[in-house]
Amino acid sequence: MSAAVTPVSASGTGDALLQASGVSIRFGGLKALTDFNLTVRQGDLLGLIGPNGAGKSTAFNVLTGVYQPTEGEVRVAGQRVNGWVPHQINHLGLARTFQNIRLFRALTALDNVKVACRAQGALHPVIMGPLAKAGTAMRNYRDWWRALLLTPGFQAEERELTRQAEHLLEVMGLSHRRDEEAKNLPYGEQRRLEIARALGTRPKVLLLDEPAAGMNTREKADLMVLIRRLRDEFSLGVLVIEHDMKLVMGICERITVLDHGETIARGAPAEVRSDRKVIEAYLGDSYLESHGGAA
Repeated sequence: MSAAVTPVSASGTGDALLQASGVSIRFGGLKALTDFNLTVRQGDLLGLIGPNGAGKSTAFNVLTGVYQPTEGEVRVAGQRVNGWVPHQINHLGLARTFQNIRLFRALTALDNVKVACRAQGALHPVIMGPLAKAGTAMRNYRDWWRALLLTPGFQAEERELTRQAEHLLEVMGLSHRRDEEAKNLPYGEQRRLEIARALGTRPKVLLLDEPAAGMNTREKADLMVLIRRLRDEFSLGVLVIEHDMKLVMGICERITVLDHGETIARGAPAEVRSDRKVIEAYLGDSYLESHGGAA
């Protein structure tokens, strides 16, 4: 059943691509996330911030199927995905990067992205019936032989996958690293490669978990420009977790602030950075003093 039509947001357009409604999750007696609500539409560029242990990564893990919510529901493209696993949710158009980089370290930059491009073309086993699943098994068997024999059809598909992957490397400024193993790339370029790989799955919503971690000042400035460009060029909704306040305040149009799993503020950057609860929980009085006094 499709989701109800939602009103157009100030920054995004159209119906919700990703929606969390009343999401809570408990680990034993600990409530790690409480009544979390979020909507991402095409064109949105949103931030999720908070101190360490606030529940940011837990929220990302619930949205992407790593954790299952104890209460509430998550919808991707109108489809309720409670109980789905990450690769199934990815097929609906949700991709993410990780705080700790998770590349295929022994593969080249090109092959890292080609893996994602190939996975995007695979059929989704959850939303297929028994006959379709049997057909997929037969196609997988056929494709194995096509790869082994290097048939013209297989070689044509490989050329197209290579073209797609090379385009994404170019977008991310990594064409010169095409044939280098991922483990040999500088740290900042590894982060860019992880974003390229996420884009290879052709997402509608991109979740970036601390994309600027480990980057120098110049790399962070370039990343701010790049994230905006990716949002526009690929018609994405983007949600960013980031500790660098200059970056998150500089690119995000709306920000949600978590503290101990609860949402304590939500709004435009100017509203959030002057909110007393946010200052006390996260930014600190030193931030307030350096920015001209009390809220």
